[in-house]
Amino acid sequence: MGEALGTVFVTGGSRGIGLAVTRRLLTAGYRVVAVSRTASSELAALREAVGDPLTFLAADLTSGDDRIAVADRLRKCADLYGLVNNAGVASGALHVATAWSDVSRMWQLNVEAPMSLCQAAVKAMYRGGGRIVNISSIAAHRTFRGLGAYTATKCALEGFSRVLAAEVGGRGITVNCVAPGFIDTAMTAAIDDDLRAAINRRNMLDRGATPDDVARSVEFLLSPAAEAITAQVIRVDSGSGG
Repeated sequence: MGEALGTVFVTGGSRGIGLAVTRRLLTAGYRVVAVSRTASSELAALREAVGDPLTFLAADLTSGDDRIAVADRLRKCADLYGLVNNAGVASGALHVATAWSDVSRMWQLNVEAPMSLCQAAVKAMYRGGGRIVNISSIAAHRTFRGLGAYTATKCALEGFSRVLAAEVGGRGITVNCVAPGFIDTAMTAAIDDDLRAAINRRNMLDRGATPDDVARSVEFLLSPAAEAITAQVIRVDSGSGG
């Protein structure tokens, strides 16, 4: 894997898109801290295979205490290069039937946690620049019935990212979003078949996007090739966003 390029924290790093990002960044030569409530068997196997470049940090980012602990680790990371805010949750229902506990959990994990961790990461990155990538969703760009609260969280995340990019650009820190389309992961398992089919019918390509497609875009935004790119959203959706 060559000489490590620096440390990147990846939230939700043990499954789905986060696991794909973790794998790709390790291959590229970064050290990775994968943050998740539990370590999946796939992450455990990866840790066994690569050793020290991969660290697992157990945390429930809906918990204030756990969030503070992760933020503290970010601030104290001497070689922090990147933060990928991937952890998220989706709950589908017409808004009139949505439980407020679901709305609260989505807001905590999809908005409050990234904002909190970005604040900590920026303080560490002031020393020498860095990259932040927030994982949004095509839902911030297209209208899907039953995803009102989830859409609101991703619109908030993208708006926040643009403002943060303006605030920290002078410090050599870039802030961008990657917005996946429908990707078959545990988080999207609850989406009903009709909505799933409607999303896939919008694809311009004859294939759907995969977790590794998203991971490649994240890797690009962390790379030297993207050093002049900030406050942008890359949609990885097989063209379903139009």
